[in-house]
Amino acid sequence: MNTPHLPSLRPAAAKTLRLLATLSIGALAASSALFSETTDSPVLTDHARSTPVFTVYFENDVFSNSDFHYSNGVKLSWLSADLVDWGQTGWRQTIIDALPFVNRSDAQKNFGLSLGQHMYTPIDQETYTPDPTDRPYAGWTYLEFAFVSKTRTVSDTISLQLGIVGPHSLAGKTQTTVHKWIGSARAHGWDSQLHDEAGVNLIYERRWRLFARALSQRVGVDFIPHVGASLGNVQTYANGGGTVRLGLNLPSDFGVQLARAGSIGGTPTDDLDPRVSLTHNFSVFVFGAADGRAIARNLFLDGNTFRDSPSVDKEPFVADFSYGVGLIAGRWQFTYTQVRRTCEFKTQTGPATDFGSCSVSCAF
Repeated sequence: MNTPHLPSLRPAAAKTLRLLATLSIGALAASSALFSETTDSPVLTDHARSTPVFTVYFENDVFSNSDFHYSNGVKLSWLSADLVDWGQTGWRQTIIDALPFVNRSDAQKNFGLSLGQHMYTPIDQETYTPDPTDRPYAGWTYLEFAFVSKTRTVSDTISLQLGIVGPHSLAGKTQTTVHKWIGSARAHGWDSQLHDEAGVNLIYERRWRLFARALSQRVGVDFIPHVGASLGNVQTYANGGGTVRLGLNLPSDFGVQLARAGSIGGTPTDDLDPRVSLTHNFSVFVFGAADGRAIARNLFLDGNTFRDSPSVDKEPFVADFSYGVGLIAGRWQFTYTQVRRTCEFKTQTGPATDFGSCSVSCAF
C-alpha cells in the first residue's frame, strides 16, 4: 500500500519540549504572586463543592479522514463532589496523610472513577500479516481510580490504572463490530496483535490556573500549565505543557483534557463557574494546547514485557498540538479538540497522526 511521505516532525518535537519547559518554569516563578492575588478575592464555593461531574470522551481519527495509528479511544469518567468529611478521622485520614502532594487541608478533595478503551492499528490494514516496521495492532482496556486535591489555582491528581492489553481487551472485536455496523472496511491483522498482558500505571499530574478572568467579569483568558509523570509497564514518561483559553464566562476548572491517563473531567472550583452559577449559565470559549512527553516505556510500541511480540523502535520525545472550542449550556459542557501528534516511532511513514477528541459532561 503506497502512502505519501511527509517530512519528519521530530525536530519540531525537540523544540516544542524545550519551549514547554521554559513556559512551565516561567509559570512556576510567577505563580505565587498570582495565586495570592486571586485567592484573596471573596468568591463562594458552596455550589461548586456539592457538584459531581460525569464526562464521556470519544476520540477517533475519522475526524481527520484517516484510520491508523491511534485509531479510537473511549473513556467514561465520574468525579465526585467535594468529599467534605474525607480524611477527618480513622483510615481515611491515614490515607490522606500518606499521599504526597495532595493532602492540603484547605483544598477540595474529589474521588474519580473511569472506564476506558483505546485501540492502535498500522497504516496498512488490508494484509493479514502486518508490516513489521509499522505500528503493531494493540488494544488497552482499563479501570482508573483517581484522587484530586484542588484549590481555585492549583490542582493535583494521583490516579491508578488497572487493565489489560491484548485480545482480552476486546479492542479488536470492538473495531470489527463497529466497522461492520457502519459499512467500513475490516482490519485483517488483529490476529497478530500484542499478547495479553495485565497493565498497571501510576500517574501524577499538577495543573495551575493563571490569569483567571483577567479581562473582565465575563470575558476572560487563562493559562493552565501542567507537569506530570506516569510509571508502569504500559506507559512510563514525564510530561509537561499548557493550555490557553479565551472566551465568555470561562469555567473555573483546569482546562479541556484528552482521554489520556489522569484525565477524569473537571468539577467547578467556585460558584462563578457557569455550570453552577446563579447569574449566568452560558459559556463559549476557544483554546489551544500543547503537551510534550519524554518516554521511557510505551508497551504499544515496545511490545510485550515478558513475551516476544511485534514491536518498533519508539521515539523518545513526542508532542501533541491541539486547538478547539467549548460550549456550556446550563449544567452541560461540550468540547471538540483537533489534535496533531508528532512521530511516535522511527520507521513511521505516511501522514502525521491526526485525530479529533469530543467530550460531553454534565454537572449534577
